[in-house]
Amino acid sequence: MKNLIVFVCGLFLSTAIWAQQKTITGKVSDESGQPLPGVNVVVKGTTAGTITSSEGSFVLQVPENARTLIVSFIGFTTKEVDITSTSSVNVQLLPSVIGLDEVVAIGYGTQKKVNLSGSVESLKGEALAKRNTIQTSQALQGMAAGVTVTSTNGEPGKEGTTIRIRGIGTVNDNNPLVLIDGVASSIDAIDPNDIESMSILKDAASSSIYGSRAANGVILINSKRGKTDKVTVTYKASAGFSTPITFPVNATAWDYMTMYDEANANDLRKDTGEPGGYIFGPDKINEWKNATDRDAFPNTDIFKETYEKQAAQTQQYLGFSVGNEKFSSNTSVNYTYQDAHLPNSFYTRNGIRSNNSYTVNKFLEFGFDLSLRNSQSDDAAGPGALGELMRHPAIYQTRYSNGVWGTNYGGGPHRMKVIYDKVAMRYEDWHESLAKINATIKPLSGLRLDISYAPKYSTYAFKNVSKPVTLYDYKTGDVIYKSTSPGSMNEIRDRTKEDDINILANYNTSFGSHDIAVLGGFQYLTNTYNRLSAYRQGNEFPQLEEINAFNPTGMDNGGYSTEWALMSYFGRLNYGYAGKYLLEANIRYDGSSRFANGYKWGLFPSLSGAWRFSSESFMQDVSWLANGKLRASWGELGNQQGLGSNYPFSLTVATDQYTVFGGVLNPGYAPVNYALKDITWESTRMIDFGLDLSFFRGKLDATFDWYKKDTRDILLNIAIPGVMGYANSPKQNAGSVENKGWDLTISHSNTKGEFYYKVTGIVSDVHNKITEFGGLPPQVSGVHVRQVGDPINALYGYVADGFFSSFAEARAHPVTQFGKLQGGDIRYIDQLTIDTDGDGIFDAADNKITGDDRVVLGNPIPRMTYSLDLNAEYKGFDLAVFLQGVGIRDGYVSGWLSYPFQNASTALVQHLDRWSEANPNPNAAYPRLSINQQSNNLQPSSFWQVSAAYLRLKNIQLGYTLPGSLFKNKSISMVRIYANGNNVFTTTKMPIGMDPESPETVQDSYPMISTYSFGVEVKF
Repeated sequence: MKNLIVFVCGLFLSTAIWAQQKTITGKVSDESGQPLPGVNVVVKGTTAGTITSSEGSFVLQVPENARTLIVSFIGFTTKEVDITSTSSVNVQLLPSVIGLDEVVAIGYGTQKKVNLSGSVESLKGEALAKRNTIQTSQALQGMAAGVTVTSTNGEPGKEGTTIRIRGIGTVNDNNPLVLIDGVASSIDAIDPNDIESMSILKDAASSSIYGSRAANGVILINSKRGKTDKVTVTYKASAGFSTPITFPVNATAWDYMTMYDEANANDLRKDTGEPGGYIFGPDKINEWKNATDRDAFPNTDIFKETYEKQAAQTQQYLGFSVGNEKFSSNTSVNYTYQDAHLPNSFYTRNGIRSNNSYTVNKFLEFGFDLSLRNSQSDDAAGPGALGELMRHPAIYQTRYSNGVWGTNYGGGPHRMKVIYDKVAMRYEDWHESLAKINATIKPLSGLRLDISYAPKYSTYAFKNVSKPVTLYDYKTGDVIYKSTSPGSMNEIRDRTKEDDINILANYNTSFGSHDIAVLGGFQYLTNTYNRLSAYRQGNEFPQLEEINAFNPTGMDNGGYSTEWALMSYFGRLNYGYAGKYLLEANIRYDGSSRFANGYKWGLFPSLSGAWRFSSESFMQDVSWLANGKLRASWGELGNQQGLGSNYPFSLTVATDQYTVFGGVLNPGYAPVNYALKDITWESTRMIDFGLDLSFFRGKLDATFDWYKKDTRDILLNIAIPGVMGYANSPKQNAGSVENKGWDLTISHSNTKGEFYYKVTGIVSDVHNKITEFGGLPPQVSGVHVRQVGDPINALYGYVADGFFSSFAEARAHPVTQFGKLQGGDIRYIDQLTIDTDGDGIFDAADNKITGDDRVVLGNPIPRMTYSLDLNAEYKGFDLAVFLQGVGIRDGYVSGWLSYPFQNASTALVQHLDRWSEANPNPNAAYPRLSINQQSNNLQPSSFWQVSAAYLRLKNIQLGYTLPGSLFKNKSISMVRIYANGNNVFTTTKMPIGMDPESPETVQDSYPMISTYSFGVEVKF
């Protein structure tokens, strides 16, 4: 209400002021005297303004009592011009040295970018918001060197986005710590339009102030706050649609039948080489292909019929910013709707954020921030449902011409009916309330005390409702299927409460050429979590989707609670001499409730230094170098997220243990899982060397970093002797991982008349390997291995050596492989696995393919990640083109994408390119077909390995800002319209149906999506 009063009063006041005006004329030029067109000239504290003409001149009506004009232009330093006693001004703008005076967020404070000694990446909120993505995490992709962002699917609100900063440091949790206005949260907990700035702390020196939570890097987000002397209202709206990038494409019914017959002939092939019989035969296949009655001879593509090609989405944002010398407030509301491409499925999100501060006097200031957000999703598909749609063979009907549903291959309901008729619905509702109350006290010059309390409360409600199904014959109407189980309902309620208390003391002083800053702080963080669940089945009124509508007979319920706490003491010392020599030391002492006594506390120090050699006297005549800085840092960080529970040091006692005494079964309890008390933090030590360069007054910038990150004491599950009587493998500090890499960012910007452009290129690389793994042998899981000397989850399998060219060659092969071989089967290389002379070197093969012949094939961790950001502005038009990609990454084709007919699944169009006796192509994409004899061809091998390198046009946006003259003397200060596209096109060698961001997974959940939208932004 107070914000509204200030806003309304401001409108009345501005109306009164405009009643008396004066005219100001002027000219704006650069340092050489050349006129500058398109320069913004605004009356300070108002939205009234104009832009200069092609000759650099302007005429502006201003209030009689106006004192100052703000003159700004991209690439030049903003200038304030006094107009108190003049009606004509000549203004000269100087090129800005971009970035040197930029203030960036660091741990528990801010610092000028030029004075940083650690590796910190700074992004502006407007750059993230301009990407026009639904989630903030998606906007971050490709924007920062050394930061890898990937999404695994396109499900609204559940895109499976992961963020990795400088590689993968552990086999446990690798997620970075995200802080929004100093409070731990999710990066997607804030609307991109609410972000003022984002800082990414990449090295240990900049992160160690956060100690045990910073091993995977830290992302600091500062939300927008009210500006003094300014009342603004911002409205942003966009509407558009999404479309899937790629998904598996079904073979036609007749191609499916042809391939099925071929596979059956291979499976029934005699030892003489004679093929077996067929199921359908040429006559039936031709009849099917040429039929006109598709009820009797279906040719369906159930996924295309169910999954809509386009799905609507919209985003709405309204922000209010108001303030004066005493009070400032920034309040916003946002709303997002995203259709899920499926009937009865969607995602919505809405939120409110309000940041408020009140200055009592020069010694005391109060703040109150509030964030409320809610998201809801209805999902008619459920886990695995889209995979079932995609696997549905074309010969089975989806829906007959009279509207009757068809069946799946087993005669039961297929997923299209389940989705359309809401047979298995999932409802999710998530809510978070966060408040932050803080006080700032400045008792002495240079001394600042900050005290804050931030309670956060979140709830999650999940409801899964299934209903019985009846199917009918499409001709007679007779029942052909009826569910044997009644409907059921499962309901879950989660509650989380987190309290965060921080006390900070900052002291800054300068004397002579010396600058000193000292920080000391205390944090106490507690978390409690509670879950309740209920289950019932049988409902006579299926339209009532409430737990009480179901039969209580056989009902089940459960619940539990957990809690943890973290207490921390921390400090930082910054020293600078003459702006040239910079030192920083950090230390944090963390105590966690998740460890046993004697192991709760960890110390995390860091040290960094920088030398601004461009400020040395011997560099004064080097005018083309605006800034040159060398950096070096070392630090140690911690991680407790791999513990698996909040009580990993404690035995698990089960209360449902029964035993027999005196011939009677008696209830009891007993410890069932063993635990080691001496486990402690995973620790990460990192060194970083960096170089920052800025040329030609900031027109060309370059930043390079080389780093080495060693993670030690990684928590692994290691087996204990069976004689101890426990079946589990408790956590132990036993592993270590090394990451070496480099980051490079080069940026160039310039202004030519009314044309401004900026080009930014980013390239990063990281080498990952396990250096210790608790003495365990190679840990093989499917196509992956964890072993010393190789990357985490390296691809592991046999080396393929093409196909056997014929039945005779396969049967004559001297090396034993898998099953009965025939032409078109994959041949594997028999590795040297025998040491014949005892010299410790394998020098002979054993003529059989076993697990010993498996080798490391590839690396699934993205390498050589890169991006190119192009921006241009001209006479109100703006164009942004953003390209992003991965240069080196290995993927793997598996499941029914590699194996048609797997578990009665379909065949895909790419399976037509297979080896066959009719076409024994040695370069075919797939081996010979089989229905149930694939033991040889589905072995993990290099045959199924693919390159997951890609280049993607991640974002393109064209906008136009209407001339300010259209809104002269009106409350509107700016209107911009734009067209936007995300994930517009991709170049990759991945098979159809696989996306390179998820290179080992068929897109059988929600496929990755492209989005196209139109939007408007209006400022008042």
